[in-house]
Amino acid sequence: MQDLSWRVTSLLGCALSASVLACGAPTASVVDATAVADGGGAPHDAATDADAPSAVKWHPGIYVKLEDWQLQSASQMATVYDELRLTPQLRGIRVTVLWGRYETRDPDTGVSTYDFSQLDDILAALGELDDKHLILSIAWREFKSERGASDILPSDLRGGATWSDDPAWEHVDYDHLWAYRMSRQPGAYGYNLKLWDEVVLARLEAFLGALGAHLGEHPNLTVVSTTESAIGTPVIAFAAGESEAAQHAGQLRIVRALRAAFPSCVTIPDLNYSRAHVADVVAIMESEGIGLGSSNSNLAEGLNRTDAPPGVLTYYPELTGKVALAPEIQGDDYRHTNSDDPEPDYPRYEDLYLRVRDDLRANYTVMQRNVPFWLGDGTTPSMLGFIQTYPSIIDDPTGAGGLDPRLPTNL
Repeated sequence: MQDLSWRVTSLLGCALSASVLACGAPTASVVDATAVADGGGAPHDAATDADAPSAVKWHPGIYVKLEDWQLQSASQMATVYDELRLTPQLRGIRVTVLWGRYETRDPDTGVSTYDFSQLDDILAALGELDDKHLILSIAWREFKSERGASDILPSDLRGGATWSDDPAWEHVDYDHLWAYRMSRQPGAYGYNLKLWDEVVLARLEAFLGALGAHLGEHPNLTVVSTTESAIGTPVIAFAAGESEAAQHAGQLRIVRALRAAFPSCVTIPDLNYSRAHVADVVAIMESEGIGLGSSNSNLAEGLNRTDAPPGVLTYYPELTGKVALAPEIQGDDYRHTNSDDPEPDYPRYEDLYLRVRDDLRANYTVMQRNVPFWLGDGTTPSMLGFIQTYPSIIDDPTGAGGLDPRLPTNL
């Protein structure tokens, strides 16, 4: 595995208010890759934690993934909070953090302002409920196919020019984002952050440092995660210094920055592809206090291959009790027992649940709150109803919804 150093941004000199932080250009210090930052920002050897009580907030169980449109709707959020209130078996929600929503930089002074009031409001609402918690997922890619950058990047970093060498794939070639093909259909693309770009990495690390300083110790914030590691095929071929390996190295650097910025939260990156990248990250999980999450839990070949390097889901049984495990149930999982199959077979919700509980040994699972599966309709049963009535879920006194409640040894 290649030697990867990482940087922790200094927050000295930053001013914090109740929900808005202002911070100038970041400074950075190089920290050994095997260290984990403590609450005061100083590195220490993770191995020494084995003999000390864990200070990590640990709330295993069943969580709900909110879509961005739901997050932006007051009525939808009110419905979500009602569902949490009426369903003790739900441990909380997962919210995707779009960096550009929360940071604004003054071009004249180079000073960034961070407005976390929306996240403050969510945590305040969860704090009024009984034992409900928040998972924050940092987005480093987006799936939208329309032309134009999304809020995964602050507006001051969105410079670029139109690329039209291939009219079928015309898009804005941003300085700090790269377009990837979402499918073989011409024009269907999204964007990844350029995680080999030092400007992007330093700014994102500064953002994570500010976010951690503001929210990291909130009792209802429990896990920090990422969006999936798969990066797609670039619309414009990688140039010198750009590569899949460089993108994945940047992802690992951000995972380590998350671990440092949120030392009392569980850090669980979302890993699926490439399988070689997954193997590299799995190799350091136990020593660096990192968990394993995956967007999907179905029987697709790429997720379950046993030849080297193996599919991500094959690691779960061998890592049980050692690292936090969080396989998810999302779109393809609701439709396909094996998402490689062209025709959906709509597996039973009991089978989806037992897959993550028994086969993958989950501590956490995140279920997508999508239509029609979550609430059901005339022909589709309700996943929420299943959670509210399934005996192994409702009879669990630990609050983990029948999932493994044990604290992993690497925490």
